[in-house]
Amino acid sequence: MQFSDIPGLEELKKQLVSAHKRGKVAHAQLFAGRPGTAVLPMALAYASYLMCENKNEDSCGSCPNCVRIKKLVHPDIHLHFPKISAAESKYDKVLAEALPRFREFVAESPFGDLEQWTRKYGQENKNLLISREDSRQMLKNVSMGSVEGGYKILLIWMPELMNPSSANAILKILEEPPEKTLYLLVSYNYDNLLATITSRTQFVNVPPNSLEEIKSYLIEKGVENTKADHAAKLSEGKLGQALQIAEIGESHEYEDFQKWMLECWNRNLSALVHRSEEFSKSGKAPQKTTLNFSISLIRNAIVSASGQTPPAQSETESAFIEKYADKLGISKLENVYTLLNEAFIHLERNSNPRITHLNLSLDIIRVLNG
Repeated sequence: MQFSDIPGLEELKKQLVSAHKRGKVAHAQLFAGRPGTAVLPMALAYASYLMCENKNEDSCGSCPNCVRIKKLVHPDIHLHFPKISAAESKYDKVLAEALPRFREFVAESPFGDLEQWTRKYGQENKNLLISREDSRQMLKNVSMGSVEGGYKILLIWMPELMNPSSANAILKILEEPPEKTLYLLVSYNYDNLLATITSRTQFVNVPPNSLEEIKSYLIEKGVENTKADHAAKLSEGKLGQALQIAEIGESHEYEDFQKWMLECWNRNLSALVHRSEEFSKSGKAPQKTTLNFSISLIRNAIVSASGQTPPAQSETESAFIEKYADKLGISKLENVYTLLNEAFIHLERNSNPRITHLNLSLDIIRVLNG
């Protein structure tokens, strides 16, 4: 991955290159942005730049280091990412099975999210995390010397999915790393990180792409002009989402959300029980995706209710958001927004998904009919 593989974001690329040229490379950096944006590609491009043997304003892409980093097989780049939990005696086996799939996932979907990784991993019904055993592996990696004699990089994808014990275990190595050891944390929800971790890292904000940047990127990838324009407008600056829209078409998740809210409004308990059963069968990552979409939609409705214009949506989705905002008003929308976020937190803490979703529906009934 090179900076040139990432559309736009030129100012950020210049900042990263400049920091290296001035000898101001922070030992721990937190690359943060929204799911679907260039957070992981930017961290990988930065790692390639730092390790490149013939760098200029970008990595060369052809030296031995660049070639190995592109395949994620460089011996001095250690990858840590969410996977199924395992006892110490089985950890090496779990890692050996997950690592090749993660490399394939990054190569195929560098702008991908947790749900896409879960599908690639084949663990849709498991709760993935960065476990205590992962933190032990990090400590082991840090204790080893650099194979090539240059930087040694620990790239941690989605550190927000560390359990508390694994997060606490790496605090000391974040604060006092060996020489030329770098930590690149790649997060889509850094608010969920321990404050003791964020305080030890340099924050690198990776913003969404502009509409024109996304449209141009899609056209370069062979997407027809009209389709590229449509996908860019609906992507909210998230290149990963634009690629999905261009490939499989426009999402109609809002229609399912609309049916759910109507069931709550009409107090259709039998339908809500059935919905909760189906929700519980869908797998951990799809469950979180469903709630994340609902949270995003309610956020847009709050924006609309306050008299502002929410991010671009399809015409039918925009009409629904506007109608829903007028019907409920800001106060009820904010209450629903809070309930959805609380349910998401419960799911992350391994609550029963069927009970969590049904309780959420009952709470929404009380808000809508209050």
